Amino acid sequence: MESTETYRKPSRRIAAALGFFLPPAGMLYVARPGRAAIYFVLLVVIAVATLLVARENQWAGGAAAALVAIVCAVQSYRFARDFREVKRPWYSRGAGLLVVIAAFAGLALGARAFLVDTFRLQSASMRPSIEPGDRLVVKKWGYGNYGTLGIHFIRTGISSEVRRGDVVVFESPENKSLDNAKRVVGLPGDTIAYFSKRLWIDDQEVPRTRIGDYAQRARAGGTPQYRERLGECEYRVLIETEATPFVPPAKPFALIEYCTFTKEGLSCRVPAGHYFVLGDNRDSSADSRVWGFVPAGNIVGRVELVLP
Repeated sequence: MESTETYRKPSRRIAAALGFFLPPAGMLYVARPGRAAIYFVLLVVIAVATLLVARENQWAGGAAAALVAIVCAVQSYRFARDFREVKRPWYSRGAGLLVVIAAFAGLALGARAFLVDTFRLQSASMRPSIEPGDRLVVKKWGYGNYGTLGIHFIRTGISSEVRRGDVVVFESPENKSLDNAKRVVGLPGDTIAYFSKRLWIDDQEVPRTRIGDYAQRARAGGTPQYRERLGECEYRVLIETEATPFVPPAKPFALIEYCTFTKEGLSCRVPAGHYFVLGDNRDSSADSRVWGFVPAGNIVGRVELVLP
């Protein structure tokens, strides 16, 4: 015998609450799967649009999501009030509805953990490529370090290629609970030298061209800006002409024996399973020159898009 819940009308209060907080679930609760799909697509579109707009306009996305929630709550309430079906579908009742909600939550969590996630970089170490507070859209699949929201699910080996010039998000070698973003300049086996503010890879100087000054709000004058090239990758770097050429690390780091230091810079042979990274804001970046190499297992993913 089927339970009485199969034939019981949906609660108007529950319908309104679900419609407001989880619009697709609200529509499923009142047995409107088509409308649930429409609300789901609408919320995805709003989320993507909000991600792509500038920070000062993101209030519009929140306002749109709130409007959708209010409209759905009202519709869910009315559908529950006017419910005429004799038998309610499985997905509109208790356990079935919870399974659907859990499935959607699992898909969303899985996508962030294994496919694509977003991060914010608060430091100025990657100027001019990345400004403080910019959002980084990061591809995670193939980099073997899977997790999100501070939860690690699984670690495997890297199957995606890490190339010179890639900007990667990684767990800081100093504190794995902190995520950082820098540019990869040295692969395992490379000899990296940074002397007198010039970058060398395997005894070949990395070409760079002066392209004018970079204006910063916090200072009156501009910062000298250069275009640097690593293989097929071109990017801009900032180099302060009056800054000290090199400041040795304050404390030894792991595998420091692979490096030699002078007052003008350092030279390192990158160990197997590790990478050498630099910030584009060369004189305002704590990177491999300060805390050493990034283990392959620390890499979270590659930055695919930078959003203000």
